[in-house]
Amino acid sequence: MSAVSESRMEKGISEIIGRAERDEGGSTEAYRALRALLCATCGANIAEGTLFTRRKVKGIGLRIMPQCAKCAPFILQAEKKEKSELLRSLLTEQPADSSKRASATPRADSASDAQSSSKEKSLNDEVRRRLGPALKRGRHGRFRTK
Repeated sequence: MSAVSESRMEKGISEIIGRAERDEGGSTEAYRALRALLCATCGANIAEGTLFTRRKVKGIGLRIMPQCAKCAPFILQAEKKEKSELLRSLLTEQPADSSKRASATPRADSASDAQSSSKEKSLNDEVRRRLGPALKRGRHGRFRTK
């Protein structure tokens, strides 16, 4: 293979940027060109870094034909800033005592065993509280919260 064809294989053609509303109605994926492309409709150059959409190939139904913004006008949708409840709970800071609870070392006497058992139970409850919603929606639904 020549050096030119090898470099083209290493570099992709485009990357998905997000959803876009088409002027004619409906929505589609918006792409950024990672190298110069030709519009499948008008033959215009789609420069590297330019946003574009893709249209379906007749008879196949796959969206692989690049279309410039002049042939298929679109407006890029704003990204959703909302996070799911699960993500919010995982990313929120935990109270200081919960980190101490996880790092506590159990002692050999029976009082400390009972205390560590209690801490372990509360830790398990905390894990269930934070991960339960995601695990309930899992593919197999094996996890049951108490």
